[in-house]
Amino acid sequence: MNETQQHYIETILPYRLYAVGAFEMALHLVAEFPEGADIECTFDGKPKIQGRSTAITNPTIEMGIVHSRVLFEFLGLKLNSKMNLAPTTPRKTDISIESFGLEKVSAEEALAPCNGDKTKAGEAVINTLKAANKLVAHSTDIIKMDNDSIKGHLMTCKAIPVLFNLYFFKKLGLPMPNSEIEKNVHSS
Repeated sequence: MNETQQHYIETILPYRLYAVGAFEMALHLVAEFPEGADIECTFDGKPKIQGRSTAITNPTIEMGIVHSRVLFEFLGLKLNSKMNLAPTTPRKTDISIESFGLEKVSAEEALAPCNGDKTKAGEAVINTLKAANKLVAHSTDIIKMDNDSIKGHLMTCKAIPVLFNLYFFKKLGLPMPNSEIEKNVHSS
């Protein structure tokens, strides 16, 4: 394994997967407090941030949406012009699953581990990827953050670690990095 591959396995992918865990945490908080809530964040027991929860949840959700898109592209999936999951065409400088000698994950393979409604799961992933384009990267009013979109993004958050474990880490004989935020942080 070369230095770039090692860096991706040890640093970049765990960082991005952890960002998806933070995305999931923020979605749970928005679902619980849709109008936001007063917060106080402490660092080493000292209050450092006071204000509204949206100061934490909004950028964390946007970050999670972008990391989700990057992770799906790493696996070999993107949205095509018809808003369907389609194979990526990486640029020469892109690092992807193929950089590790593994095959791209097809749309069918991405939905295969789903033990529920595969159509809903596919729509959830598509809507998260669409949000990366239409909510975060551009100023549009096409994407809303309502209960349905929160549920869909949560499905995507659950799917990403499963897909990475199944199609990347296990195939390389490596342990899956922990991507969960401490449970007591987002339990009610």
